Amino acid sequence: MKTLILRRLTGAAIGLFVLTVVTFVMVRLLPGSVEDVLLGTDGATPEVREAFRAKYGLDDPAFYQYTKWIWSLLQGDFGTSIRSGNSVSDELRSKAPASMIIATLAVVASFVFSVILGTAAALRRDRLVDRLSTLASIVGSSVPDFVVGLLLLVTFARRFDFLPTFGYEPISSGLWEWARHLLLPVTALSLALVGVMTRLTRSSVLATLDEDHVRTAVGKGLSRRRILTHHVIKPSLIPVITTAGLLLVAVTGGVVVVEYVFAIPGLGRLILDAINFRDYPMIQGAVLFIGILAIVVSVFVDLIHSVLDPRVRSD
Repeated sequence: MKTLILRRLTGAAIGLFVLTVVTFVMVRLLPGSVEDVLLGTDGATPEVREAFRAKYGLDDPAFYQYTKWIWSLLQGDFGTSIRSGNSVSDELRSKAPASMIIATLAVVASFVFSVILGTAAALRRDRLVDRLSTLASIVGSSVPDFVVGLLLLVTFARRFDFLPTFGYEPISSGLWEWARHLLLPVTALSLALVGVMTRLTRSSVLATLDEDHVRTAVGKGLSRRRILTHHVIKPSLIPVITTAGLLLVAVTGGVVVVEYVFAIPGLGRLILDAINFRDYPMIQGAVLFIGILAIVVSVFVDLIHSVLDPRVRSD
């Protein structure tokens, strides 16, 4: 186990370094410049532009800018937003929780429903439950989440006036208000995830049912419940958990569409605004934050994988 953790942490450190280099380079390859966006192309004199670039260190050599950024990161400083003048860390701290909560709840809800639906479909292969589950997963994964979000707004919020149509309330505002504001965006984000993970669960359970250890358990006369819980579902969850971990990271970084539909001030909208305004420190900090989240989730998923599959611990 210690070797596994050490190997994963070493790979994480290397991956983080590569991410900083790629992010730094790609940000500066964006068309246009931050001074053009914030000062305008015609409204600022060359002196004003030079002063602006000097203020934020944009006229320094690229290698110096990179090493300065890395040194600040090592000290826990993600930099200062060029657009707002606020600390990047403070901006991430205020915007990221909404996105992370929505993404986590969506993935957890999708995982639970997918395991139930996928297992039921596999155990009743080619029956009505299997066909309905397959149809539902195809429809869920085919409809874009922003379309689902708009339909939910019209159906539940506008017509029945039951749920709020926009905004986000922290849990400190009360559990009921927090849940009311989360229900629609989490549901919109979950449907596509349920479609993907249900089919994966079904395939995994069907493959496990054909394994020799399952036939052996049946031959020993073990109860159906014990066979399902210990010999079928547990090993079948390994690829589903891995996929859920990857989806958590992808959804956290890509929740911008749902945030836009429901007017949620989250991480996705923060990144989109930073790209539009060429806010280099904010883009770099947000991408690095998502990269760190991806590494943490990846290591956590590997640890769960090693618990579910003892063979991994012996590698």
